[in-house]
Amino acid sequence: MSVKQSITRKKISENISSETLFTFTGKLEYLIGMLRDGIKPRYVFERLPYKEYHYIVPVKCFCDIPLGKIKSHLEWFGNYGLGIKRSFLQDNGTTPIMYVHEKSDRIFNTIDKLTLDELKKMPSLPLLKRHFGWDYKEQENGEYDKKQRKFYDEREWRYVPSETEIEVGKGMTIENGIKYAKTKNIENQINIKPLKLTPSLIEYIIIYDRKEFEELRKALEDLYKNKNVYEEMLSKILIAKQVLRDF
Repeated sequence: MSVKQSITRKKISENISSETLFTFTGKLEYLIGMLRDGIKPRYVFERLPYKEYHYIVPVKCFCDIPLGKIKSHLEWFGNYGLGIKRSFLQDNGTTPIMYVHEKSDRIFNTIDKLTLDELKKMPSLPLLKRHFGWDYKEQENGEYDKKQRKFYDEREWRYVPSETEIEVGKGMTIENGIKYAKTKNIENQINIKPLKLTPSLIEYIIIYDRKEFEELRKALEDLYKNKNVYEEMLSKILIAKQVLRDF
């Protein structure tokens, strides 16, 4: 086999998905909360690319991407995260979403025949998302960064608890919708049992900087009294700064 053939075969065999699903957050305290309390859904706002329809529903989002390609996700979603076994999340109903655009006729021809009350009962609705469009990220000062993003690059999976109700409507801007969902998260206690994470389910723990290692180490020591389990959890820590620098 020639060198050129060897390189080509290596490129073809590169993974484009992972046996691990990642979820990201913006603060170390939120990361520790997931380790302690489990995975909790939060309200999200989604604007569909059709007649300004939108929906709001509690979900938990994950990305199906290999570790070497998480750089852009760290930069946008936050420099803290967990890599969790996909098999566990899949067993609990987490599933890939469907990316749609304004020409997705098979989807929107169906939606066009439904009233808003009927639309909210559509089982696949919380799994529909724009393939491209504006996204907003809140800053520390309460302002929002605005950016056009290719959402399908996220390869998103969602945990949508079956007992939750979907709120639907039309005409709300994306920025106002995101603010409204945030208000619902603050004002409403989502009465849904979280997905508890045992140590064996966690493949990676991501923190931003080595300076935060000691704080996380103490938290892990409190959470995992078994010495072997505690040391295993320490071995799963990754530093986001290194990932952003080296990949």
